[in-house]
Amino acid sequence: MNSVRSLPERTDTIVIGGGTAGCVIAARLAAAGRTVLVLEAGPDYGPLADGDWPAELLDAAELPTTHDWGYQGSGAAGQPLAYDRARVIGGCSAHNGCSQSVGWAGDYDAWAAAGCPGWGAADLAPLFTAAAELLRFRRYGEEEIQPFQREFIRACRQSGIPALDDLDDLGASQSVGCAPVNVRDLTRINTAFGYLDAQRARPNLTVAADALVDRIHFLDGAVEAVTVIRHGRTSRVGAREVVLAAGAYGSPEVLLRSGVGPAAHLADLGIDLVSDRPGVGANLHDHPAALLEFAGTAELRRDLAEFSGGGWLPQEQSVVKLRSPVSDGPYDLHVYPWVEPDPAQEYGWRCILPVSQLRPRSRGTVRLASRAPGVRAVVDPRFFSDAAGADLESVRHGLRWTTENVLPRMDRHLGTPLHKPVPPDDEGMNDWIRRHHSHYWHPAGTCAMGAPDDPTTVVDHQGRVVGVTGLRIADASVFPDIPRATPALPTVVVAERIAAFMTATTT
Repeated sequence: MNSVRSLPERTDTIVIGGGTAGCVIAARLAAAGRTVLVLEAGPDYGPLADGDWPAELLDAAELPTTHDWGYQGSGAAGQPLAYDRARVIGGCSAHNGCSQSVGWAGDYDAWAAAGCPGWGAADLAPLFTAAAELLRFRRYGEEEIQPFQREFIRACRQSGIPALDDLDDLGASQSVGCAPVNVRDLTRINTAFGYLDAQRARPNLTVAADALVDRIHFLDGAVEAVTVIRHGRTSRVGAREVVLAAGAYGSPEVLLRSGVGPAAHLADLGIDLVSDRPGVGANLHDHPAALLEFAGTAELRRDLAEFSGGGWLPQEQSVVKLRSPVSDGPYDLHVYPWVEPDPAQEYGWRCILPVSQLRPRSRGTVRLASRAPGVRAVVDPRFFSDAAGADLESVRHGLRWTTENVLPRMDRHLGTPLHKPVPPDDEGMNDWIRRHHSHYWHPAGTCAMGAPDDPTTVVDHQGRVVGVTGLRIADASVFPDIPRATPALPTVVVAERIAAFMTATTT
């Protein structure tokens, strides 16, 4: 692999974004013989074996935010929310909580049925397996489950939920257990380690770090070049094909600055129209989460100290899958508890039990605030805005179930509530959810895949952007509907699938 100070004038394939998906598709294309230039806006710390990575990005017990893009927005009641995204090689796979899940087969089968052939669960299952191997998934041994997580699993079991480690089973239903994790030797294995490192020695792969993409240029509707800002210098790099993998916020940003998107929005910003695609930046959805928070008890402090012995302590491990009355499948909720140090609390710990809706009906937008690439887009997921109120009903169910079944069985570790009381009635609870919710850090859908004759479609089933040639997208933005999963692994599978389409001899 080449790491360059100056950019080439032209290359075969440019991958915009070296994140969760970008590392995967760049590695697969380079291994297939393509000449690939990766443009990553953040730093590249090189192979894991070189030992140059910051400690917080390696420590699988932490959720670092040191390399954040800085997206900001608001919740359903106007409360400020940070929409963290990682600006570093490996992307959010270098920041995530390491719990991995595949979701439900029916969600992927619905993609295939809606005009995306090759995306059914049977098509994707081998890719999930391959990704798990390369990202070195493992399961926690019984002795590795820390006391707070053990108590949560016990409480769920006593409430009638079976204890099964089946978050990697496409056919799974309600259960509680610990997910597989991309952790080896206490290190978070991101996609740069799992995919890119094995290809770095190839002369046909170049990674250009600290390279912010302004826009893609087209000639007669075909990709011609990319404008990049790097070390204060603006360059233009020609390419035969571009793969956009900048994420659910970044990919629509780049498309919009490039003139691909809703004509009226582009006109408002004075951007010349290349292709009128109303779906660009639309269909934004995330997993909303209502957080129950408590001070940790003296017993929690004692139990955690005894477990860790002052060493490694995973803060987040277990997940329960629940089915609400509005679910369109076997489950539609995650409760995924964690503990975090909090010096403001008497015993030094805070406990969080988030209830997250996995199949939100609400849809929002990503819209440019400026043509300038250094100005972040306006992110508005419009949480809990669905007309039928299904998202609120689902979260209400999860809050009630958790309050009635889990909290009373965890009083050894859960102390004083740190949130306002949750009203028992539907309307009061709805208001509480709107005012106190956050999210699961799972944005998706802003460049949705679908049938090419659907005006809301942005990419076809092979990731090709409709209305132009030579441009594909391969990241979580192409999800038509987010699967009921933590989407890091499904995002890897998206990149695997589109790379397979690109390197196949037939279509």
